[in-house]
Amino acid sequence: MSSNAFISQLELAKQFFRTGDLDRAEFHTRSFLERDEHEEGYFYLGLIQNSQGKWDEALSSYYKAVTLNHDYGNPCNEIGVVLLRMGKDKEAVYWLKKSVRCEQNDAPHISYFNLATLYKLWNRPERSLQYLHKAMELKRDFPEAWKMWEDIQADSNPSANSN
Repeated sequence: MSSNAFISQLELAKQFFRTGDLDRAEFHTRSFLERDEHEEGYFYLGLIQNSQGKWDEALSSYYKAVTLNHDYGNPCNEIGVVLLRMGKDKEAVYWLKKSVRCEQNDAPHISYFNLATLYKLWNRPERSLQYLHKAMELKRDFPEAWKMWEDIQADSNPSANSN
């Protein structure tokens, strides 16, 4: 099989993932990875496993992706998100911050938003607002970030709530 056939197999897996057909997505991703250990393949395998609620397996796949490409921010972000779900906040911060430092990151605004969410949970509104600002600089049309910004501002200004 040619390199193009492998890439098209991964693209097929992505299409199945986007439509919610996780079994077919996993089959095609694993088939792709049998022929080529590729960071994007492991990243998508992690997304599939995460969607199935298999957090430990997803972490393993994301770690493999980062091992193959230390500068790949997408799996770093996802590692941070999974660790947050597992209640491992301090480990999550490391991975989310690593994600925003990576050269290859399809959505750094999401990593900044996730950091803002974590600092909001820790009742650190000033840090949360800093990360939200960075997220909104990268993506102006980001309604979730604007909503959180407004919520934090309202919480920080109780006199505005009484009007």
